[in-house]
Amino acid sequence: MNYRYLCTMGANIAPEANFAAARELLSQFGHAYYSRAVYTQPVAMTTNHQFLNALFIFVTDLDPVSLKEQFNTIEQRLGRDRDDPLSAQKDRPMDIDILGDCCSSEAWQQVPSYLQCVVPNLRPIVEQLSH
Repeated sequence: MNYRYLCTMGANIAPEANFAAARELLSQFGHAYYSRAVYTQPVAMTTNHQFLNALFIFVTDLDPVSLKEQFNTIEQRLGRDRDDPLSAQKDRPMDIDILGDCCSSEAWQQVPSYLQCVVPNLRPIVEQLSH
């Protein structure tokens, strides 16, 4: 069964290099359609490093739990310490999250405000995948 997820990725430690590495690692588990990446100011944390963020649609045969496990493994391979209880408040080499089924309006409502500008990049792809 093919699942189609709307996902986010972001990094503020070596963001360009880590985006390239994450994309390569993600290609092992399915096919991704990426929005353009945008630099944003950090949210809910204090740092001098801007984030590089993007949305992507991921088509895979992995269920949500298995996919999130793979996302966590990729984050760890790129240097994120997921065991640190404060990891969400620290600089990170990669953060990958599932917002939901890319064909559901609920998933699109989860898109952070700082990524609304890239939503139009992915809408035509969702339309193609829906047919």
